[in-house]
Amino acid sequence: MERQLTALLAVALVAGCAAPQAQPQLVNQQQYAKAVQDSSARFTWPDGRKPDLAVLAEKSGPGPDRAPAGSERIVLEMTNSCAWYLGWEDARKRGDRTAESKALEVMDEVLPKFSPEDPDGQRYAREAAAKAKKGDGSLAADYVANNCESVRWK
Repeated sequence: MERQLTALLAVALVAGCAAPQAQPQLVNQQQYAKAVQDSSARFTWPDGRKPDLAVLAEKSGPGPDRAPAGSERIVLEMTNSCAWYLGWEDARKRGDRTAESKALEVMDEVLPKFSPEDPDGQRYAREAAAKAKKGDGSLAADYVANNCESVRWK
């Protein structure tokens, strides 16, 4: 997740440089960790899939460097996607139709709206939801395998 996150942050920075703008505000690790904590409340999380925010901030933050303010949004969107894909699979395995339906709803209506600067990511989320509705979790599983291994759940 850290490698992909760095790449996404770089893309976001380059995309932001395309138009003349003021220099982005930079935050240190402590400010970044607080932003992760504060911003996480804007997300809904499936039962059993809430991230350990301290670990998430430590693993995805700038460490001794500085990161653009707002970069925690990308990390939280990726982590929230992990949570819902895993939550959907968890619900399927235990036969919980209510939780499965809720997860599918979020996968279909919320996740494709994440990261407007990444239309390919939005398209992937739409395709993963469409396949999941048909019972095919392959795209969700691929996303989890490639993006979620470092997330620690509470």
